Amino acid sequence: MDWLAHSAKRGAPAQTYGDHVGCAIAKARQVAADASLGLPLAEPFIETVTLGTEFHDLGKLDDDNQAVLASPNGKALPREHVDAGVKHLFGLGTPSACYAGMLAYSHHRGLPDVAEQKGRDSKAWRGDETGERFEPDIVIARTSQHLDTYLLRHHEALQRGSTPLSALVFKPDALDLRLALGCLVDADHGDTARHYGAAVADAPLLHADTRLLALNAYVANLGHGVTDREAERAANRRAHYAACRDADTTPSLVECDSPVGSGKTTAVMAHLLRAAQAKNLRRVFVVQPFTNIIDQSVETYRQALCLVDESPDQIVAAHHHKTDFSDPLTRELTTRWQSPVVVTTAVQFFETLASNHPASLRKLHQVTRSAIFIDEAHAALPAHLWPLAWKWLRTLADHWGCHIVLASGSLARFWTLDDFYPPSKSSLSKPILPALVGDVLRAKLAGDETRRIRYRRPPDALNLDGLLDFLGTLPGPRIAVFNTVQTAAIVARALAQKTGRHNVEHLSTALTPADRAATLARVKARLAQSDDRDWTLVATSLVEAGVDLSFHTGLREAASLASALQLGGRVNRHNEYDEAELWSLTLRPGAGIHPHRTMRAPAGVLAKLFQRDRVKPEACTEALKLEIAEQGNPEKIGLLFSHEHAKQFLRVAEEFKVIASDTVTVLMPGPLLDAIKKGARIDWKALQSQCVQIWATRKVDFGLHPIEAVPDLFEWTLSYDDFIGYMAGALDVERVKSGATLIV
Repeated sequence: MDWLAHSAKRGAPAQTYGDHVGCAIAKARQVAADASLGLPLAEPFIETVTLGTEFHDLGKLDDDNQAVLASPNGKALPREHVDAGVKHLFGLGTPSACYAGMLAYSHHRGLPDVAEQKGRDSKAWRGDETGERFEPDIVIARTSQHLDTYLLRHHEALQRGSTPLSALVFKPDALDLRLALGCLVDADHGDTARHYGAAVADAPLLHADTRLLALNAYVANLGHGVTDREAERAANRRAHYAACRDADTTPSLVECDSPVGSGKTTAVMAHLLRAAQAKNLRRVFVVQPFTNIIDQSVETYRQALCLVDESPDQIVAAHHHKTDFSDPLTRELTTRWQSPVVVTTAVQFFETLASNHPASLRKLHQVTRSAIFIDEAHAALPAHLWPLAWKWLRTLADHWGCHIVLASGSLARFWTLDDFYPPSKSSLSKPILPALVGDVLRAKLAGDETRRIRYRRPPDALNLDGLLDFLGTLPGPRIAVFNTVQTAAIVARALAQKTGRHNVEHLSTALTPADRAATLARVKARLAQSDDRDWTLVATSLVEAGVDLSFHTGLREAASLASALQLGGRVNRHNEYDEAELWSLTLRPGAGIHPHRTMRAPAGVLAKLFQRDRVKPEACTEALKLEIAEQGNPEKIGLLFSHEHAKQFLRVAEEFKVIASDTVTVLMPGPLLDAIKKGARIDWKALQSQCVQIWATRKVDFGLHPIEAVPDLFEWTLSYDDFIGYMAGALDVERVKSGATLIV
């Protein structure tokens, strides 16, 4: 008999159990083997993933479930279908089989808190979801009654007997289990998408050797400068590129603390490609700050790394924000990190490492055996999250074949601080990371930096009117960066009303990636025009790092030392001005402007450093230590380590939030939204270009509507424009709520 795994949908016929499980097993074995190739834990890891995949859908062979699967009525399965495989796997008794049982249990509901499961005694890992069909006693009794029948049908469908078991020792930590579940889910979801007509094509290979040759040629063709100062700077950048490219690739964790403007984007990439050659790595990840614009790096890498006849967007993928879908009909839209070069944000990268959710973890196995560039590491994470993230990075480097570079023009060496190790982990070694660039060249590059810019602070806080007047006194073009999306939008709109729309540009995550890219291109074009000087770019911290812009002066709402230094890298970046300044100032609340609470401690530390004349790159580790002391982070650090050690997956996922708010993905009005509503099928890249992330707590305020065709995706119905993005509608809501606008 043709037992079924999926019912007929979307014009596709029902999928047989043998087809789905057989294909999923083959795919799971392949991705697990690729993830662990040549690593000591490869054999038990592959066995665990394969076993979990083989029995993940065993309960679908129940008669009641088969009746529903054979009838295309869209009903949910009447019998819980996970418990049977879990019971069978735990009953096999080997370490790999027991962990495989955990994976099968988690492949829909996500990895749970292990201690909580153990506390359920005989019902551990058994039906514990809500709803009558998941009531533990009913689920357990049904499995006990029919398990032998399910297994007979399982072997009949696969046309083979039981899988032989080994006695391999497998002692995975929490990250290992996340990786294993990711392999199972990728195989399961990928095969389901294939059956419903949305198979994902194989990704191109990295070809590190030929891409390095292409990068060398690209860098060789960059400008050599016109003036003596420009020529000196260009020569230093070429020396920096050569030093990074030719640095020893033997260590698996290295640092690069070269100043802003020294060409880290290409130099570190050259080093990573050499490491990929030497260590047989599969891909390169470039991880940039969570509020950063990644399109500039993507554009540079596509120009520098793509070979003849290659599609640039397949070689270098941009992952701006979350698009992880678990519904069978929208799984094809999930970002999968399979391109040779993946440029993503710290939010996506580190929250994926922390996740317990199957759709998020689906892409995680792509990270192993990769070269990873943590760009502008100082801004990647809040201080209390770095210790656990550092543990994960060390695990990836020590056990999963990764080669990792931490880089920043204002690098805070957090791994050297006792505060970053909870008391229970005080015995952990504090490594000294080798540097890509030698002391002599670093000193020469730092010399360029000290001549470039002065950091200043006005004595008093400013209200909105005072801020606008102060901006008018600064030589243009000028850049002004604020701590919140709302403040940036308010300032941009007020400044446009005061000076004219043409004299203001605005960049923040209130804009879709497509509109941010268009604005950034316009900003670059204006900066290149010598007769277009009197204008202002108003932005959030997304322009602080990794963006090749150079303004005459800058203004930064008070935040951390690292933020000030990084924004300083966008002022007189190319030494084209004889004098340049960056002002750090405090804003008075009012007119819709509210202080960002998490910036209070960093801003207070920055004020102390101004008093001590310590606003300079070498003070970054000192500043971080002061911030930790003021924010009481040691307790948070210890709790996170404790949760991770105990495999409390749900607690870690809830508490490891780079942005401390739950967000939803919202699609802006336009042709793409119209096409989706008409039933058109789209890919995740097109979707990402037109979406923003908005706090889930504002769903009611902003009237966010779920899009029926794409579960977990919302529609924006308020005003949106290409100047201040969704804040055009959001500020109208804020005015109504504050009473500034009355609806009569």
